[in-house]
Amino acid sequence: MRRLWLVFLLPLAARGGTSADYSIGPVVLDGGGVAGSSAAYSVNPATAAGAAGASLNYAVRTGYAGQLLDRVSIAIDEPTSPMTLNERAALQLAVTEFHDDSTRGILPVESVSWSVQSGPLASINSTGLATAGSVYQNTVAVGRAAIGSLSDTLNLTIANTGLDDLAPYAADGLPDVWQVSHFGLNGTQASINSDADSDSLSNLQEYAFGTNPLQASGAAVQWSGSTFLSAGVPVPYATTVNGSFSYRAVFSRRKDYSAVGLSYAVEFSADLVTWKASTTTPTRLADNGEVEAVYVPYIIFVNGRKATFFRVKVQSR
Repeated sequence: MRRLWLVFLLPLAARGGTSADYSIGPVVLDGGGVAGSSAAYSVNPATAAGAAGASLNYAVRTGYAGQLLDRVSIAIDEPTSPMTLNERAALQLAVTEFHDDSTRGILPVESVSWSVQSGPLASINSTGLATAGSVYQNTVAVGRAAIGSLSDTLNLTIANTGLDDLAPYAADGLPDVWQVSHFGLNGTQASINSDADSDSLSNLQEYAFGTNPLQASGAAVQWSGSTFLSAGVPVPYATTVNGSFSYRAVFSRRKDYSAVGLSYAVEFSADLVTWKASTTTPTRLADNGEVEAVYVPYIIFVNGRKATFFRVKVQSR
């Protein structure tokens, strides 16, 4: 007796798949083993049921529902524009990857190769944490992220937050930008008490009076009416006020002296031994926007004797 068997070919029920980034649950899968390919991969599930395939860029098990994507570019995220990081501070970087189907995703930072291309970035570690170095003025640094043949760079402005915190000039009483502009980043004559031009003025005095620490000059501060002509060393000055002579002690002073921590004290003496400080607030004669010529009137007597000398003492806090 013959038996007749009827065989029905039915589509296989699909199995859903999920991950942290997607969820997919197709109704059915084609049981015919449709092949797929792109520039980066080729897979033919017909060769074996539930076959697995892999390369450096993907892993797929064809027995489950899923989707293959090609990464076409990456970009370091820039939540603000321009990107700014304070000196000696740290910033966590992140990378977005863009796919060939116009989707995007977050790329694990550990999978990226990080490097400093230029500028004052102390480091970018393996997890994308960027640490800024010290600067004397706002300076642009460039960091780089790469994976495979894809890469992106990030311009990051390292912001100067302190006036006197750049090694090797840190905390010496002089602004870093002034020292670097005259002596470079590692000048041996840049200390507060050095006298690089041998004119008997220390760097502190040169800075306070607005003179050039690399150009020896004994010239006094000069002005004409309300016009500032040039910075220089203090000078006595006689003028006529209401028909009588008035003697003044004139000196050049930085206009930002208070903000940069400078103080000036004018002292008078009759014998160069005993000194008496003036308590008069200096009067401005002229300025050039950065330095000004100011004066205080002579103290007439010091210890009962007529004052004939004066000096200007400068301190940096």
